[in-house]
Amino acid sequence: MPKKMTIDKLAQMTAEQFFKIDERFSILEGKVDAGFSEMKSTLKTVLDVVLDIPSKRTFNRLETKMDSFDARLTSVERKVK
Repeated sequence: MPKKMTIDKLAQMTAEQFFKIDERFSILEGKVDAGFSEMKSTLKTVLDVVLDIPSKRTFNRLETKMDSFDARLTSVERKVK
């Protein structure tokens, strides 16, 4: 005849299983936190690179300045000749 389980034994087994689950979640929580920290660092690096790239407007302003300098230099060269 199979051995009968008491309420106390069932409660003890349940508590042990919940404790084991809690331990596994603690381990996973640490891994998830580490993963998010690494992802955050990577995204910050990407953002720094993207923010360092000059905009199209900046290139257009530089091109306008270069055209202006080129025109002034050409004017000065003509006066010197």
